Amino acid sequence: MLLFRIYIFLWMLGAVFPVTSLIGQSRLTDDLYLRAAYRKGVVMPEYSLFTYLVEEYVTSFELTLSRQSYGRTYWNQMFSYPEYGIAIQYATLGNRDVFGQGISLFPFFYVPIVQAGKFSLINKTGLGLGWVTKKYDIISNPENVAMGSYLNLHFNIELAAQYEIRPGIGLVTGLAFDHLSNGNYAEPNLGINYITAYGGLKYLIGEQREKIRHYIPQHISQTETFAIASFSTKHARSLQDRKFMATSLSVGLKKRWWRTFTPGIGADIFFDTATKTEMRAFTTTPHRSIHNFKTGLHLSQELVYGRFRVGLQEGLYLVLQDQAFNKTMYNRLTIRHDLGRNIFAQINMRSHLVVLDAIEFGIGYSGRS
Repeated sequence: MLLFRIYIFLWMLGAVFPVTSLIGQSRLTDDLYLRAAYRKGVVMPEYSLFTYLVEEYVTSFELTLSRQSYGRTYWNQMFSYPEYGIAIQYATLGNRDVFGQGISLFPFFYVPIVQAGKFSLINKTGLGLGWVTKKYDIISNPENVAMGSYLNLHFNIELAAQYEIRPGIGLVTGLAFDHLSNGNYAEPNLGINYITAYGGLKYLIGEQREKIRHYIPQHISQTETFAIASFSTKHARSLQDRKFMATSLSVGLKKRWWRTFTPGIGADIFFDTATKTEMRAFTTTPHRSIHNFKTGLHLSQELVYGRFRVGLQEGLYLVLQDQAFNKTMYNRLTIRHDLGRNIFAQINMRSHLVVLDAIEFGIGYSGRS
């Protein structure tokens, strides 16, 4: 499973920082930016189980290498020539003795929101892998109920401001949210969320190429129907070594009223073999086989960039409810890649608000009219 996760990470890295973009330019350093930032912040006070253990502010350093797109496709122009890159981040996690420190490597993209002369307001979103130096151990570190494994997922989202003080050199500042957890692959897995404010510098290593302007064809509205089957393995949140299988089937429709944004609605059915163990640990309700199933409806919003889509789903359990934790809502962060006209692959991070329940890998079919 670890090798599969590493493969997925490398696939994501190749998707957002393709080799062709490095060799298809006149020089390797053209449109290449180096950024360094110092960050200071706090661990979010979400769980009383470990909040009292937080003894210090979060201190973080991040170094990024990114390339600005120049118009190889009209999608670059549609998103104001975004940047794609790789970030390495070091962070303390509020208690060095219990939580240790984190070192993360993740691909990301910058998308300009506002550009006015030398000033720009941008969004940064990244997803990759993070390594923590301390994890839960029943003997040596029983207080660390946040991290059950050394290797984790790292999700990062930021709102940043940049100001060019001279050609090729700029100041950067902003607010960032970072999440570390293993997707319920190992117990315990409450995860750590932290918010930081930061400041730093950006430097253009080579030359900035002139942007290519494309003729953008008129968008034709489409209705898309879809079905996707997803699979995951997870723990039962009961400090057991055993892993359980969980699957889901989703169907629905989406409306491409806009080229870059797609809203939708769908229905889900979940099958989770961990339910029996979770109900025994956390409830007094007798387990029945039907309790392994949950059903719900969700709304979705997707940003579309060529063959890639990044989306959010907000779901409500209906008819077959969550019997283990009595949750009424569920969420998904989705990353989709169209493999062809009708077939797509998708990664889902399914959660109940801030608690990540499972990482799903799915294959789907879509039809358009």
